This record gives sequence, C-alpha cells and structure tokens, in this order.
Amino acid sequence: MLLDIFSFLASAFHSHPSLALGLLCGVTIIYYLIIYPFFLSPLRNIPGPYHYRLTRLFALNGQRRQQWIIRVHQLHQMYGNVVVLSPREISVNGDLVYLRDIYTRNFPKDRFYENFRNHGFKDNIFASLENDRHKNYKKILQGLYTKSAIMSDRNSTRDLLNDKVNLIVGQIHNSSVTAQNPDVINAQCLHNEHGVGVASTWYEKTKQKGIEVYSLFGALAMDVVSGFELGPENGTNLLRTPEDRYIIAMFRRVASMGFWTTLMPQLWNFAATDAILAASRAIEKWQLSSYSKAEKNVPKVTTSLKALNNAGLFKESAYSFLTDNIFAGHETTAIQLTYLTYELSRPAHWQNQHQFRQELYNTFGKPHDINDRITDLDRVDKLVYLEALMNENSRVHTSIPGAEPRVTPAPYPITLENGTKVVVPKGTTISVQPYSIHRQESVFPEPDKWVPERWLQQPSETDEEFQHRLKTQHKWMMPFGKGIRMCLGMNLAVLEMKLALANIYWHYESRICEDWCEIDSNDCNVKMTSAPQNRKKDYEMMAMMDTYTTRPFHDECWLSWAPAEKSG
Repeated sequence: MLLDIFSFLASAFHSHPSLALGLLCGVTIIYYLIIYPFFLSPLRNIPGPYHYRLTRLFALNGQRRQQWIIRVHQLHQMYGNVVVLSPREISVNGDLVYLRDIYTRNFPKDRFYENFRNHGFKDNIFASLENDRHKNYKKILQGLYTKSAIMSDRNSTRDLLNDKVNLIVGQIHNSSVTAQNPDVINAQCLHNEHGVGVASTWYEKTKQKGIEVYSLFGALAMDVVSGFELGPENGTNLLRTPEDRYIIAMFRRVASMGFWTTLMPQLWNFAATDAILAASRAIEKWQLSSYSKAEKNVPKVTTSLKALNNAGLFKESAYSFLTDNIFAGHETTAIQLTYLTYELSRPAHWQNQHQFRQELYNTFGKPHDINDRITDLDRVDKLVYLEALMNENSRVHTSIPGAEPRVTPAPYPITLENGTKVVVPKGTTISVQPYSIHRQESVFPEPDKWVPERWLQQPSETDEEFQHRLKTQHKWMMPFGKGIRMCLGMNLAVLEMKLALANIYWHYESRICEDWCEIDSNDCNVKMTSAPQNRKKDYEMMAMMDTYTTRPFHDECWLSWAPAEKSG
C-alpha cells in the first residue's frame, strides 16, 4: 500500500512538478500551522496565544523591544498559571509547587545563562549549566560569602563596609546637604545620555543641592564588591573620585545590550553602536588592569581571587568569576538602594522615612555630630522596620524581574487550573518570573503598591498568625533567586545596604529634587515600561525598565538631603 502511494507521488512529481510542489508546500504549511500545534504538540493543551505556538520569534521580538516582562505578566492574568511562550517554552506562576520543583529541586539552567561567560567564554558560577559543576564552583567561594564570615573581625569585610559607608555619608553631606561639592558631573550628564541634564540647565535653577543617587550608590556598591573580590587595597575608590565613575556608565551601556548578549550573541557586534563597542573595550581594559594589580599586590586576607587561585583557576578562568561577581554585585545593589531611597523620598512615604528614623534613634540614640557613625552590624541586621523596608522594596522593585529559565530534566507532569493534566516533555524551557510571582494578589494585596507594613505584625494579628503570614510571604519571594542557585553575594549585599541606609537616615532626611521633575503627592502604583508616555512626574522618571535586570528608565534619580529633624 505504502509502495503504491510513494509510486503515485513520484509519478505526480514527474508529470506535474509545479502542482506537486505546491501541494507539498500546502501540506507542510497545514502541518506546521494547524496539525502540529493543535493535535501533536505535547504543549497543545497549555493555554496561550496561537501565534506563540508557531515560532520563538514573537518571544524574541518582545524581549528585543523590552516589552516582554509585562507581556508575560499579562498572559498569566489572561490565561492562568501556565502559559505557552513558544513551541518549546512555558511560563508558570501562581503556585508554590513550581518554585519548589524548578528551583529548590534544581532543574538545570537554560543555555540563556552560558552567555554570561567572560574573557574568552570562560565559565563561572552564574553561567554554569551543569548542576555538579556549579556545586564544585560554589564550594570554592561560599565560605567567603557567609554572614558569619562577613561579620567576623578576622577578615577585612566589616572594616571595608564601615569605611565605604562613612565615605558615602560624607559625600551626601558635602554634595547635597551643604552643596560644597555639587554633583555637577551628573547634572551635566557627562556620562548619561538619557539624563534630564541633556535637555536643560535645570540644575542652575536650584541651590545645587540635588545629588544623583543611582550613580552614587553605584559607586558605593562598586567600591565594596571590588574591594571584597580583590582586597580593599586593590578595589575601586569611586566615592572619593567622582570623575572615575565613568566606568559605571560604561557598564550600563553594555548592560543595555542584554537581549543581544543572552539571546542573540552571534549578532552582538552588528547590533552594538560605536559607543557601546567603545564601552565594552573600556570595561575589559579596566578589568584586566584591576585583576593584574590584585595579582601583583596580594592582600593578607583571603579574597575571591585568592580562593580561585588556590582552587587551580588562574588568569582568564579566574577573571570570569570576578567579572560576573563585580558586575552583578554593583548593579543590583545600586538598583535596590536607589529605589528604596526614592520611595522613602516620595511625599506619600515621608511617614515611612520618619518611622525608620525613629527606629534608628530608639536603637542607637541620636548622632552627636556629623561624624558619628553606626558600625554595629549585628544590631543593624536586627532592625525590624529596616527589614520590612528592604523586603517590600525587593518585592516590588526586584532588581532582576525577568524570568529565570530552567530546562525540564525529565518529563514533568503538571495540572492546569481546569483540571487538564499535561506532561511537559524533557528539554522544555520552563520559568517563573519574579516580577509576577511577587505580585500574587492573594498573598500581597494591592501588589503594585509599595507597602512596607505588609511585613509587620498588624494590631489584629496574634503572634502565631503573623509568623504564619510572614513565612508564607517569604515563600513567594525570589529577589535573590531560589534554591541552591541563589545569589552567592546575597549576605554581602544585604548587610551593605542595611548599614548604608541606617547611617544615611540616622543623619539626614531625603526628598525628591524639586527641579528634576513634577512631584506627585499621591501613592501611585509602581510602574514598569519600555517607553514612559511622559517625562514629567517622578513616577514616570523612575519607571522600571522592562529588562531582565531592571534599572530606572532614565538612568538617574535626583534626591536632595537635609539634616534630619531630631524630634521624638
């Protein structure tokens, strides 16, 4: 029978080649557009837009246009907890079982991550795809990053944090409180082509007391993480030398190529502008110079570089780890500090700022002069209201809101909300998007509102009820990832942010710089966008970029600072 069919087809091709070719094309089109997606695909029962089932190009284009995080969030609102994103990719949300299975039980990473390799495509702890290899890498460095190691008097990290926090408090005093050294570099947008200073001379209208905190916190975070990785004497000193902060702007330019770096690396050089190519070269030159200096000037304390060398990783193989840690460590920390101080500076949240300061006064007393500093990391780490502020900020302004893709290591059974059972085949990309999981409305009412009080005990709650609710909320959080692959530098970042915030708000109060934008007194929702409709209101200026790692849309946040009112 089959032989007869093939014989007939061969004869038809020979007699009517054009007709046969058209028939073949038609059958092929019908197969790929109808038969496979609706009848044969193992993902056919998973809801989602029809065209996403046909090709990955729609997902790629959404990410290229920086509209994908919001789009995926909307898809979950429309279709439910499980949605199809492409012929071999799904997104899941709304059920803790997915966090447990995918991240706690450690599904392998998608190839998306291997493009975070550096210096000749050398592997590192973040880019490694194989779980066993990641485990071995983690053993090399995890001892340095534990909270006990960071707080220990036997290493230099505590002194490093106190030294850098002392400098940033002094910088705020000199640049904003007194305006003795105004932030002219950022006002003129010498390193930021997106800043408001490009279009106007607004800074001249003020008393020059505004300070651009996104760059300031970038300098703090870079000084801390580079000093931690390479040794304090080998790290940057950007808080003392604002003119050297151009390197942070270079990192941001290259970071704007995130789509091309992770999803289309083969086209990176074609998509990059001359400015981005120059920034990439400047960064690599700076990195190699810093690492070479650290190799020649070996500190007495154990650093990440020394630990990597001791494990047999040298030169570019070690540099890849350092580059990843320094890039991620300075960028994500700066984002968190920027958004938290911005939220505290909004008129609707001045009471939150006051409450935080009262907690500081109740714990440490009031500062006697401008040189007083809080240095007790243990007590800072236990501040309840500060913990609530940071939890809420990392929920609504999570530094990495984009999906964390993994690959199913075996057929993975799931049950849709309508009761349909689906077996997701091995090798399917599956992910949870932090932006969406952090906005589970049944857990976080009014999810787009910045409400630190949701992390505090309410008057109507018993201790047991509060602890249960708090535990539940934490289960739905993944600002540093989830499971074994959680961010290695989490403890360093958290303690750095807590110490900086405690010292800054112990001395000063912050407001949004009045001449930078129109300040809205309402408690507006947090926004993410690829193109703000206007550039007037503060919440528009501070809209989150729709990218894997977010940032303020215009790469700036201008706040002004004044001595805190010490009443109460």
